[in-house]
Amino acid sequence: MIEFSSIPFLFIAQSLFLLTAASHTKRRMRSPHTGSTGIIVISSLSLWGGLSTYLSTSGVYATSAFLSLMPGLWLPFIPFIIVGLILLALPFTRISVQDVALAVPSHWWVGIQALRILALGTLLKTTTGHFPVHVELAVGLTDAAFGMSGVFIYRLAKSHRISVDALALWHVIGLLIIILPGELAIQTGLPGKFQIFSAPPTAEIMLAFPMVLAPSLVVPIFLMLNILGAYAALRTEHLGSKKPAL
Repeated sequence: MIEFSSIPFLFIAQSLFLLTAASHTKRRMRSPHTGSTGIIVISSLSLWGGLSTYLSTSGVYATSAFLSLMPGLWLPFIPFIIVGLILLALPFTRISVQDVALAVPSHWWVGIQALRILALGTLLKTTTGHFPVHVELAVGLTDAAFGMSGVFIYRLAKSHRISVDALALWHVIGLLIIILPGELAIQTGLPGKFQIFSAPPTAEIMLAFPMVLAPSLVVPIFLMLNILGAYAALRTEHLGSKKPAL
């Protein structure tokens, strides 16, 4: 039985954010390819999300052959690879990304990160014995705390009461608290020679649908948005401009 989860809805929210950012950029900067770039990226990530869902529900992720590949160390990087290949293959997408970084208000990049507060849901599951404690301690609590900080930083960014350097640093922190601890936490809870945490529930739950969409899709997108948010802040400072509060 598949339990209810907010994770698929987070992907929908992320997709709507990207489309809104692309539309805003197209209107503001007359960027001709921004809309198509957004559609290409979202469509590609959606296809990967569908494939990841299939691999989970069909039992592929639970096989010993797949687990022997140590997926906790590389599965979260697939969305990065997908977007990276798009940027390499289609030059106009790189221009669109730069346009979005310049056109979208800084507090937008913060606002979308505030959704990470929903990671509190895993805390509730941990207290009821339905989520691995070591994963929650490694990334769940810090992810939720970062989402909470987004509510405060959003107000500062919207009123221009935070420096671009501090804003960029905040985004970098949002990336670093997840990128390495998350992979290690998942892998050390999966069957194999690197398993340290074997008491149930193990990190195998991270490969079950719908939870699998967190490490394989939604969380990597949040991290890519952190990178884009940091780039946008530093790019704005470099050009000596100020983004409008909308």
